[in-house]
Amino acid sequence: MQTQIKVFKDIPFLGIDREEKMDAYLPENATSGLYPAVLLIHGGGWRLLDKASEREVSIAHDLAKAGFVVFSINYLLNVGDTQEDGSFQLTKLAWPTNLYDCKTGLRFIRKFSSQYNVDPNRIAVMGASAGAHLAMMLGSTVSNEELNQSGLYTDESNAVSCVVNLYGDYDIRGRKVSPFEGATPEETKANEREASPVTWIDSNMPPMLIAHGARDEIIPVERSRLLVQHLKKLNLNYLYLELSKDGHSFDFHPQTLDLATIVIQFLNQYLKVD
Repeated sequence: MQTQIKVFKDIPFLGIDREEKMDAYLPENATSGLYPAVLLIHGGGWRLLDKASEREVSIAHDLAKAGFVVFSINYLLNVGDTQEDGSFQLTKLAWPTNLYDCKTGLRFIRKFSSQYNVDPNRIAVMGASAGAHLAMMLGSTVSNEELNQSGLYTDESNAVSCVVNLYGDYDIRGRKVSPFEGATPEETKANEREASPVTWIDSNMPPMLIAHGARDEIIPVERSRLLVQHLKKLNLNYLYLELSKDGHSFDFHPQTLDLATIVIQFLNQYLKVD
């Protein structure tokens, strides 16, 4: 018999004055006991898409069917105009509010864990593309006092048990067109440094699963290969999957392999699911 999913849409986790909301996906039997949770952060280049995009809905259903409570969130997006040459001209920068929104989402899960039958000590963070970048930022800045002071529920822990990174970039410095552009070149450089997971990844980084398509033309697979080298140097715990047949923007059902089974096994391992 197929597991049924209960979905609670448009939860105002950032407060009633914010347009960005959260969707919660619960297994039908999540009415007693404590379940592991996954905070899911959507991609879209820090300026597009939504918590209810097709990819995120697919991932959330796969995880909920496997016994996880999934919280899929929206966060502040960059605003701008697409130019004639296809480039994007930024007019309103979301950084660092986008990160604070994600941290608030994590702390919301802990604050209201009993309402959703979640174990507050078993929470993973996951994202795809730009969402994976933000997921890595959450994992690498757990103890960063400065970045943990903003947003809501700041009395709650910022810890995560593990990170799932689907084709995210760990170092966003030096892009030709920066999604973290400041008022001056110096401010842009400072923003990019602060917003790069590589700046913060250290021995406290939780285990990470990395999956990247070898045919990715948006975020080249070399970015994840460099990340793996960095994690190796620090002797950190990771699992790297390079998908030979796939490009960008896949969910748990790419062409190369059964990613759902591998991700669920990874989450089970680090969220200590029996």
